Amino acid sequence: MWTGFRIAIGGAQQYFGVTADLACFSNALANGMQLSVLTGRREIIQLIEKDVFSFTTFGGETLSLAAAEATLQELRKKEVPQHIAYWNDRLRDGYNRIAYELNVPFTRCVGLDYRTMITFDASAGDPLEMKSLVQQELIRHGVLWNGIHNLSASHQYKDISHVLSAYADSLSILKCAVETKQVRQLIQGDPVEPMLRNVPAF
Repeated sequence: MWTGFRIAIGGAQQYFGVTADLACFSNALANGMQLSVLTGRREIIQLIEKDVFSFTTFGGETLSLAAAEATLQELRKKEVPQHIAYWNDRLRDGYNRIAYELNVPFTRCVGLDYRTMITFDASAGDPLEMKSLVQQELIRHGVLWNGIHNLSASHQYKDISHVLSAYADSLSILKCAVETKQVRQLIQGDPVEPMLRNVPAF
């Protein structure tokens, strides 16, 4: 669901050289149109056809199938996975270079080329507060960010350059805030919260 067509045209299976028994793809296949696809080995799919009840709201809708065909053609023609990997690699290396030059070893950009993310080390303070401050400062530069880089075919040099410039300014502010223990005070509003958290039982 997350790796199909972004990491490679054949998804994570192609990238890592494995063949899954079953694999699921969603509307990225049709560039956002309603479509989901369950793929797998022939013998397993044949079992599903006979022994598993399935129903779909959009089963007879063919516009999404046409969109999927057009999307796959564009992904191949424009080499979108390679494009995403190229710019994500430069974004990751650029961020880590900025962090090194500013001497802020408590933050790094990590991940595979198709999807990178920013991490903050708890040794320097509350990671969610540090993330919140960087997010706040990036928004001032017109960069909407949640800690993860999801690049697309439309991103080019000017976009990466702008984001890296915004990172340089934001990390400078973060460095000063960490050194003076003022991270929380500089956040306007509440810090971000964990997406997944424990919920007390009723």
